[in-house]
Amino acid sequence: MTDKGKILCVLFLVIATLASAQKQDNSLWHTVSDSVQRLEGQGWENIGFNRLPDKAENSVRDAVWNLSSNSAGLGVRFETDADTIIVQYEVGGGLAMEHMPATGVSGVDLYVKNGKDWLWARGERVFNDTIRYTFELNALSKGIHEHQLLFPLYNNIKTLQVGVKGGSSFRFLPPRPEKPVVVYGTSIAQGACASRPGMAWTNILSRKLDYPVVNLGFSGNGRLEPEVIDLINEIDASVFVLDCLPNLSPNEKRTKEEIQKRIRESVLSLRKKHPQTPILLVQHAGYSDGPVDTSRKKVYETLNSWMTESFDALKRDGFEKMYLLTKAEIGLSNDAFVDGTHPTDLGMAQYAAAYEKILEPLVRQ
Repeated sequence: MTDKGKILCVLFLVIATLASAQKQDNSLWHTVSDSVQRLEGQGWENIGFNRLPDKAENSVRDAVWNLSSNSAGLGVRFETDADTIIVQYEVGGGLAMEHMPATGVSGVDLYVKNGKDWLWARGERVFNDTIRYTFELNALSKGIHEHQLLFPLYNNIKTLQVGVKGGSSFRFLPPRPEKPVVVYGTSIAQGACASRPGMAWTNILSRKLDYPVVNLGFSGNGRLEPEVIDLINEIDASVFVLDCLPNLSPNEKRTKEEIQKRIRESVLSLRKKHPQTPILLVQHAGYSDGPVDTSRKKVYETLNSWMTESFDALKRDGFEKMYLLTKAEIGLSNDAFVDGTHPTDLGMAQYAAAYEKILEPLVRQ
């Protein structure tokens, strides 16, 4: 066979393979980045799958910037009448961690609206270079349903597509118009160690309230830094939540004076730009081994006493619409932790319940 003949043969095989694949999978694919300017859970437009705008790279520490590419708390809503939905995407980091499974670090979750409830859909999943979830929703009534797709908690998305059968209706929905709850926090707020994205407490809270939440949790790096507060100030929020104490354990540099200074200056900055927006300060939720390890117990008891003093001082100084969520109100049980620090799904549900109780009247104002 001549070289020309070999080339023609290869081209024929390629075309035949593509035609066969198209016949076997007649899905119509919808690329998120082509259609959506702002995702659910984002405070800015046109920032891809990131949580901070591009300009933040020049102001925040490298660790914060790198973590901002993790898609924790992000997602997309869409409407379709399809009873099979396929999601395929690529990520840029490792699929799992030693204390958190691939389904939480790198997986997605799909929920479908049924009346006032959000129903979870189980996905058949394959984790390869391209991750693929297939969701069957054939028990739903026929017709168009609203869906919410939640993105990985501890990985960055390169590209993501949603596929439905040819002939099905499909459209991405714009982000919800309500002013979001904005959460500035630590690894716990980012989602460690939920088994899947839907079980991160910020996502549970968003479903319970049926309300948008912006997740600015940065693992190991939620430190009440002015550079981050300046960015948060750009968001028109319904409530600002400062839940950073787990990343501010006392040491030679993090003295009582320094921690209380960060708390006060964060509040002053937010209040100057948003004089009427409620601010929720949050105590350290504790460690499950605190009752058996005095050094660990001392950390959260010390931080919580400093937080209470700061809160009381702000109230004495006339600051209004200030709220405090205490360790006792969060109420994590002894078995609500993976490693003594990070919540399990049980702990995440307990976190969300405590937040729901204090935030619901604030967002309904």
